[in-house]
Amino acid sequence: MSHPNFKQKIISRVEDFFIHLNHSDKNLDLGYLDECLIDLESDFQILTNYIQDERLNLQLEGMVITPQTEKRLTNAEKLFKSVQSEFKELRKLLENSDSDVLNKKLIIDKFDKYISPKIIWLFEEEKTIEYTALKHLYETGEIR
Repeated sequence: MSHPNFKQKIISRVEDFFIHLNHSDKNLDLGYLDECLIDLESDFQILTNYIQDERLNLQLEGMVITPQTEKRLTNAEKLFKSVQSEFKELRKLLENSDSDVLNKKLIIDKFDKYISPKIIWLFEEEKTIEYTALKHLYETGEIR
C-alpha cells in the first residue's frame, strides 16, 4: 500500500478498517481488521517516538525549551499514546469475539467517541506540532 504521505496513510487505513467492518458477518475478516488496528497502533507509536526524540534533540543541543514548547511536546506525546491505546482496546474487543458475535456497534461507537475526534483534530490544521511531526518524518524518509 503506497501513500503520498503519512497523514493519508493513517486516514486510508481507518477507511479500510471501516469498509471491512461493514461487510456482512459471514464475510467478515477479523484477521484483516486486527491487521489494520496493529498498523494504526504502530503509526501512532512512530509519532510518539518522534516527539520523544525531538525533546531529546533539543536537550542535547543545549537549546532552552520554553514552558510552552515543553507543554506542547508533552501534550502531543500524551495524545499519540492515547490514540494508540484506543486502538489496542479495539483490538481486545476483536480478540474477545468471533465473527458470529462481533459487536460492530460497540466498536463503531468507541471509534466515533474516542478516536475520530483526535484524528480529525490532528490533521485539521497544518501548523500543529503533531502535523509537523508527520511532515518531518515523511520528508526524512523515516515513514512512507
